[in-house]
Amino acid sequence: MATKTVRRSISMTPEMRDLLAQIVAKRGREVKENDLIREAIRQYLDEQSDVVGSRRHFQKTLQARLDRLETTLTFQMHVLIYLLAAVVGDESGHAIEDAIVTAKRDGAALLAQIAAVRDLKDDA
Repeated sequence: MATKTVRRSISMTPEMRDLLAQIVAKRGREVKENDLIREAIRQYLDEQSDVVGSRRHFQKTLQARLDRLETTLTFQMHVLIYLLAAVVGDESGHAIEDAIVTAKRDGAALLAQIAAVRDLKDDA
């Protein structure tokens, strides 16, 4: 356990104090009020790490943007693949529409195939 070098004093309402005492009583003899207060502060600070400007928030935001970009690029790649296949063998003139519809319909299956190939390359 980390050495505690900073001391703080807090004030609370009588209702908060009574509730804290009830929680301490339920937890058992090995848990003290200061342990619960420290645990509550630690939990609050962990939740605050997602505040805008923090490193964790930046990482999550960046990952979300990358995920959206990957989805968009994958869809566009699906359209191109189906378009190429349709143009080579289709004379109806609806190759683009068919490519988009097919990419939408089979996109998940194609993503699974891409992931399987990527996993095989990673294992090699």
